[in-house]
Amino acid sequence: MTAPKDETDPHYEQGAAEARSWFDRQLLLDSWDGRGLSPLNWVILVLIILSVVLFTVETMEGLSSNTAFLLDLANDAILLIFAIEFCLRLWCAGQTRGVTGLRNRAHYAGRFWLSVDFLAFGPELIVLVATGFMGADLAWLRAFRLARLFKLAKYFEPARVVIRVLRSTWRQLMVAAVIASLVIYSAAVIMYLFERDTMPEAFGSIPKAMWWSVVTLSTVGYGDVVPATLGGRLAAGLLILGAIGLVSLPSGIIAGAFQDELRQQRERERLEAEEEAGPKPGM
Repeated sequence: MTAPKDETDPHYEQGAAEARSWFDRQLLLDSWDGRGLSPLNWVILVLIILSVVLFTVETMEGLSSNTAFLLDLANDAILLIFAIEFCLRLWCAGQTRGVTGLRNRAHYAGRFWLSVDFLAFGPELIVLVATGFMGADLAWLRAFRLARLFKLAKYFEPARVVIRVLRSTWRQLMVAAVIASLVIYSAAVIMYLFERDTMPEAFGSIPKAMWWSVVTLSTVGYGDVVPATLGGRLAAGLLILGAIGLVSLPSGIIAGAFQDELRQQRERERLEAEEEAGPKPGM
């Protein structure tokens, strides 16, 4: 009978380290030193696109039972592959990023992109395992498949630029969101005071008036609710003029952050080009 492999064996440790290093280069974008994506990341990218296509087809009416079964089987296989990929990322991080121990790995798994990776498979796979892959009602869980679109964005540099911009400006955007909420609520209160007696069906309460406030101040303007009194119309005109600045505030924040990001990117590219064109050591 063959004795179990000793994990303290130097050959085993060397093989495990080489495997971690290989998976690290294949799965982590910043570890791949070749051009474009690694072969394994190309496989993951194709599976993400395939999963989105399957999700779209699943919503079609008139599918036969065999087709529905094959779609479910393909989706289950993709879920398992995503789960294996996620575990491999955590496993190889201990070798290449010094992440050891359960607590440190859990903290590492909470990073933005790894959280997106988990949402792409985790909730749905957990329910499938809990129900034995049989008879599970996954209708409400399908919303988590939208995380696969964010997972897809990870493989494209323009999308990563957008994510970096949003992460760098979230505080300013939160301030803009608070200001917008205050203005929308204030507008609803004003219209309620002017129109509650004339149009009770639309402005009879502040929650009712908030529909008009949101639609109008967002400049969508469905026109399904229109103030009837002179004071209401004057107030609505002033609010609409103020909404122009309200809508442009987050746009200006994001545009400015994009300019800063692109300027920094051009500066990095210039420095890299100067380093490549500079004299080599020993010359």
